[in-house]
Amino acid sequence: MQQASPGKPHVIIIGAGFGGLQAAKKLGRKNVQVTVIDRTNYHLFQPLLYQVATAALSPADIAAPVRSVLSKFKNVEVILAEVQSVDVAAKKVKTADLEFDYDYLILATGARHSYFGHNDWEKLAPGLTRLNSGVGF
Repeated sequence: MQQASPGKPHVIIIGAGFGGLQAAKKLGRKNVQVTVIDRTNYHLFQPLLYQVATAALSPADIAAPVRSVLSKFKNVEVILAEVQSVDVAAKKVKTADLEFDYDYLILATGARHSYFGHNDWEKLAPGLTRLNSGVGF
């Protein structure tokens, strides 16, 4: 079980997208211990995915390592893992290998595209949400 620094509230942020990184940056300047948990080791600038799909940009142009983005904040720890469960009553977050206690929890797990009840449209117009979407790369 991972423990926060004594006397400091422990904030866990699940997700290192736009919301999770912004929260971590703001909390990185506060007297708290922050743990960011994400299943990928990079932050993806999704608005430019279409340019990667059309070969106008390289994937490296729109992906930045999460640890590098948050490296100047000494109270922020980044964990590469997929969250398996959250026990709100016990204030615990579990991954396959670790369990974390928290005082505050921020869920910033992102969004999904919608076909407005027409899921058959997805095979004709796949959404671009990941570098390995299977569309052109």
